[in-house]
Amino acid sequence: MKEFKFTIDGKQYNAAVNELEDNFAEVTLNGKTYKVELEKEEATVAAAVRRPAAAAAPAAAAPAGLMTVKSPLPGSIVKVLVKAGQAVKKGDVLLTMESMKMENNVAAEADGTVKAIYVEPGKNVMQDDKLLDLETVATATAPAPAPKAAPAPKAETPKPAAPKTADVPAGGYKVTSPLPGSIIKVLVTEGQDVKKGDTLLTLESMKMENAVMADRDGKVTKIAVTAGQNVMQEDLLMILG
Repeated sequence: MKEFKFTIDGKQYNAAVNELEDNFAEVTLNGKTYKVELEKEEATVAAAVRRPAAAAAPAAAAPAGLMTVKSPLPGSIVKVLVKAGQAVKKGDVLLTMESMKMENNVAAEADGTVKAIYVEPGKNVMQDDKLLDLETVATATAPAPAPKAAPAPKAETPKPAAPKTADVPAGGYKVTSPLPGSIIKVLVTEGQDVKKGDTLLTLESMKMENAVMADRDGKVTKIAVTAGQNVMQEDLLMILG
């Protein structure tokens, strides 16, 4: 279990993240526990019988409406990347916030237009505080293709787990994963000098991109993970000398 302590507007908060079990994690904030469900891919089951093609369903329209984007965690706003009246696409980054010593990107979940912004850089927010409003646009859903017999499923080669131990040179320290998740991109190379606050890699966890940063100046002596690799909390990411 990873524990954190932080202060917002003079009030102290204690947070803890328990080990991942299946596709669930438990996050405890000031004694109150939230059960968080992580997105999990479902295996495709092969169809044993070929069925005749069915007529395609007509395209369905997703209704327009007002969507309120809320803070997924307590933290501080680092940067607001949009302005009122701006059109955005699904997946566009709306703002970045710092939480638990990580920078998190908050992205749009649908196409739309920014109607109102409730935060600014430097503002502290709690979980579920309003960040901004999006007026979403109606979109047409493509008709479903006629069913086909699925090919036999192929066995997937499991991704290697990150090593939990490694030799650390004198004066060096380990950088470990703060949360269970998947490595998106490694931004440094072995032998590279880094400064305190430099982003070492990005990690996807709980549907958020998290920047893992250096806690001190140093040199990257070992990188223990690669892009696409799944890691658990406190798995070794790299070693700085």
